Amino acid sequence: MSELTPRQRAGRLNQLKWQGFTEAGRERLRQAALRNRPSQFSTGPKTAAGKARSAANGKKKQVRALSSRQVKAKLSGANALIRSLSALRREITSRGDQPGPG
Repeated sequence: MSELTPRQRAGRLNQLKWQGFTEAGRERLRQAALRNRPSQFSTGPKTAAGKARSAANGKKKQVRALSSRQVKAKLSGANALIRSLSALRREITSRGDQPGPG
């Protein structure tokens, strides 16, 4: 393992010293958020081109051709079919030797 840099050592020491926010500090943060209203400006892309660009960001480091979300979406139809066939099989099995209609 490599030796820590002075900056890393200082960061770890600061983490150990951190006690959390005081009431006054929490109130100061709350007032700053109310004053600056960050949620008013961080709403994401609004145009179709911006939304497409944003969606492409996640694909940059994607290892496989399809993401796990895309695979789940493709398999959902197959899973629904399997569930309905299983239910039908249970229904037929539960009837046992009872003769069918006709």
